[in-house]
Amino acid sequence: MCKTMNELEKVIADYRAMKTLLTETEAEVKDLEREILSYMDTNEKLTETGKDFSIKVTTCERRTIDAKRSEADLGSLSEYQRVSQLEDCMYTERLQPL
Repeated sequence: MCKTMNELEKVIADYRAMKTLLTETEAEVKDLEREILSYMDTNEKLTETGKDFSIKVTTCERRTIDAKRSEADLGSLSEYQRVSQLEDCMYTERLQPL
């Protein structure tokens, strides 16, 4: 836990470095996933098994409801809603130090 501004600045520097690494790694992972899916598509396969892996391609469908139109037609939907809360830490990068 940080107790001084210097400690916090070091943590922020580490945070920035890790966020950059995460962004780069996520981009590389997405590229590899696209390459795998390209192989599967080119070879018209939904499953593939290798020496130490197996791949299964599935599709997912997402349906959403227009809440404004539904409320206009049916009235309040509040009794059907579930609300979840998530606690998060917001970090904003400043371009120039104060």
